[in-house]
Amino acid sequence: MHSVHVVVIGGGYGGIRAIEHLAHNSHITITLIDKNPYHYMQAEVYDFIANKVDMSQVMIDLPSLTKSFGLVKFICEEVSGIDTTTSTVSTATQSIPYDYLIIATGSRTYFPDFIKGLREHTHGVKSIPAALNFKQQFERSLLNRIEAQTRGCDVEPFNIVIGGAGLSGVEIAAEMAAYANHFYQNGNFGCRGVDVYLIDAYETILFGMDPFLIESAYERLSKLGVHVWHNNRISEVRKNEILLDNEKTLDFEFMIFTGGIAASTLTQYLGFETNNKGHLIVDEHLNIPNHPNIYAIGDITQALNEEGKFIPPTAQLAERGGEHVAANILRSLKGKSKRPFQFKNQGVMIALGGEYGAGLLPGGIKVKGYVAYLIKKAIFWMYTAPLRRRSGIGKRR
Repeated sequence: MHSVHVVVIGGGYGGIRAIEHLAHNSHITITLIDKNPYHYMQAEVYDFIANKVDMSQVMIDLPSLTKSFGLVKFICEEVSGIDTTTSTVSTATQSIPYDYLIIATGSRTYFPDFIKGLREHTHGVKSIPAALNFKQQFERSLLNRIEAQTRGCDVEPFNIVIGGAGLSGVEIAAEMAAYANHFYQNGNFGCRGVDVYLIDAYETILFGMDPFLIESAYERLSKLGVHVWHNNRISEVRKNEILLDNEKTLDFEFMIFTGGIAASTLTQYLGFETNNKGHLIVDEHLNIPNHPNIYAIGDITQALNEEGKFIPPTAQLAERGGEHVAANILRSLKGKSKRPFQFKNQGVMIALGGEYGAGLLPGGIKVKGYVAYLIKKAIFWMYTAPLRRRSGIGKRR
């Protein structure tokens, strides 16, 4: 068998998992391209913002990781285009030929154009720089508020607003509330004054999820003092104020918008079919239609289940996609037919601030509280420990 070159664009959950499943084959060489020299574990960003972990614990060094696999090359550049006629991927400095291509560049926060001022006046956490920027500004504001106690407790309200009560919105609202509570209790500061508001467009948080998770999350948010505003849609965002469609207004110090995601901007330049949020349309094998050697996985795709319904983007979905396309590439190399992608959810774990969580495990097992928190931490450790071992090997090479 002649050597086959696989190019992977994106060193996220899906891209890394695909490499892990392909790299053991001596007939395959791999090139990973990513504009950042690190794998960002976005699913744990809330612990980073709340100072539970430092920045090194939510990232893995990609140059060291790829070196550990042997026949994997890492290019730290941004992809500018794909030429399907010559089977090459272009960056600012070079063209990289491929036999198989895996596109796994993830997603970005979706800012609807019809909400005036949303993009200009809100924070995101879908990248390390954005999360770090929010964390530093939030801590500076806490310090400013403590210093303002020279005037007594008669100071302006300090509101944090989270727009969107899906999984990300609920997790970050709980974590910010728990962090603020701990901060004031730990320092015995007299002027509390930090409030977290969760703006929910639906009649319930975690809309469409299991009732147990909804009930557990709502119970925890209430205990943490989070203000949940249901059936409220944001109509405009100003510098320190949001306007809702029912004419209510709310001042804020910080606002994070989690109301939706769009595919990474790369999809705009590829010429492949996308939906209205830029997600690539893929077939049942996760191939780009009419391009049997090009796959797309994770948040960048419009993944549908057997009923044709959109599968919510998660790290789990990206990892299963990475495993699947790797298996299909190996099957193709052996002259076997591809298999369609079938996603079976292995459970959901939600971080709910402090050492508390809720989740559904395989078999319908329900957990919440400290036990759920420990399970979530164990899952994170099982994911990161092998990668850190590998990157340690690569660093020494």
